[in-house]
Amino acid sequence: MSLAVYACTKDPIVTDPTEGPNTEKPTDPTGPTDPTGPTDPTGPTDPTKPGSYVIPADQRDYYSTIDFSKLSGMELKEKLADLTETKHVNSLGYTPKLWEALKITDVTPDGKSVYLIYGTKGTTQGTQAYTRDKNKHGGDQGEWNREHVYARALGIPNLEENYSANSDLHHLRPADVEWNGKRGNLKFVKGNGNSGSVSGGWYPGDEWKGDVARMMMYMYIRYGDQCKPSGVAIGSANKVDPKMIDLLLEWNATDEVSPLEIQRNEYLGNTKNSYAQGNRNPFIDNPHLATAIWGGPEAQNRWK
Repeated sequence: MSLAVYACTKDPIVTDPTEGPNTEKPTDPTGPTDPTGPTDPTGPTDPTKPGSYVIPADQRDYYSTIDFSKLSGMELKEKLADLTETKHVNSLGYTPKLWEALKITDVTPDGKSVYLIYGTKGTTQGTQAYTRDKNKHGGDQGEWNREHVYARALGIPNLEENYSANSDLHHLRPADVEWNGKRGNLKFVKGNGNSGSVSGGWYPGDEWKGDVARMMMYMYIRYGDQCKPSGVAIGSANKVDPKMIDLLLEWNATDEVSPLEIQRNEYLGNTKNSYAQGNRNPFIDNPHLATAIWGGPEAQNRWK
């Protein structure tokens, strides 16, 4: 029996319960893509040229203070940063609210489990399990805990010194306890296939690299130099902004937004929800905003 995940348009994206949240992309809900073989993006674009976007009706009010037709580059980055901070009206206490929130934001279609970041599709047991019973959380083997995708120790200063950054759900994900520990404070590096350590760094996996890129971009515009991309990822420095790492722009372009990302963003941005923050990740709403700011490979434009 098929199960449905709903995007912000409320049109159902039908998925097979054996498949994961990143198998199907919202631009083509009837045609699943292979996350191990992404389509190559088009060539680099000029980040100084303002974009022309058609913002969905249900997002227009949120972005009403930004004129995207006149902004690009670092000026656009600063406008998005101001908006993202202003809209962040609710910071959750670390325990127990974050546990309860993740059971909602990352829940599977059947309502019984949560998706585990860095997990491998088709794996049901062990450190690389793809999902786990949503109530089986804690700190023991076989349980899931809360992964700070921007590792706390890599923040300058440590994210534990910033209440909002430490508990920001836009970069917190359920993860297998042991696999989370394996990642530890390793920086993100280039790789392929499933997640794991690579040359002293951490590859999040083909299925998760786009999620990671967009979360790191969010943390950068929300918390500035405390969460620089160059502090959490290894690769070439961006020519427009040396604090940005081009590898993240590549991941943002080659791994498009998933239904799970949309599910999380919709929940966290809606202040009517119990555990909402009030702000959205703009790079989930439209990955092309990263292209408009930093250039690089042409990313998916969800506003057209």
